[in-house]
Amino acid sequence: MQLNVVSPLPAQLPVGRRAAAPRSPASSRNQTNFAHPSHPQRIVDPARVTSSSQPVNYGPRLTAEEREAQNKKQYPNMFPPEGTVMHKFLTSKWIHVWIAMSVLVSLATFTFTTDFKAKSPFAHLLPPWSGLLTAPFDTISQALNVYRMHVQHNSMLVREQRHRRVEDAEKRRQFRVAHGLEEPNEKEKEKAVADPQSPIAADAEQKADGEYVDFEGRRRPVKKWLGIW
Repeated sequence: MQLNVVSPLPAQLPVGRRAAAPRSPASSRNQTNFAHPSHPQRIVDPARVTSSSQPVNYGPRLTAEEREAQNKKQYPNMFPPEGTVMHKFLTSKWIHVWIAMSVLVSLATFTFTTDFKAKSPFAHLLPPWSGLLTAPFDTISQALNVYRMHVQHNSMLVREQRHRRVEDAEKRRQFRVAHGLEEPNEKEKEKAVADPQSPIAADAEQKADGEYVDFEGRRRPVKKWLGIW
């Protein structure tokens, strides 16, 4: 019968398996003074309880003069405090609207005048910009007259182009009618029949007057009511 002999445990564990040493409590360098935490879990002092709009003050209660001084103090890289000119300039809506509209109007005026001078034949009649300082009303009236002339000139050109296109279309249609590619309309047929020296024209006039020629060759008025009267 064989007995298994258990070897005793080593006196020291391997380096990688050593037990963790107990942690010692944290101690500050100066043990005589107590350093309270900067952010406690709860506010114990009722004097520190403030409204939600005001930041929490962990020191003594601030007076009204100190709060007013904090509101007017300029901090680096921060928005300007209330009551200053820069704060009013940055928070005023009308100032921003005025600046934006001024920029847009100036850009639109510059673009319009540049395009007008490049394309209008009456650009040489425009008054100089310096006239707005010496005689603003005369300068504006002269500029309006030049613009009115420009509009009339453009209207005349457009009217001529439309008339030319209508004439070209009519000539092409008459060419197709003359070569049998298209039938003439009713107005052209009436114009072709309206010859004063032909008897067909006389019959057409009689029909237009409300008369007809019977079998005996006499003219009689057309009976409109049921063919009786």
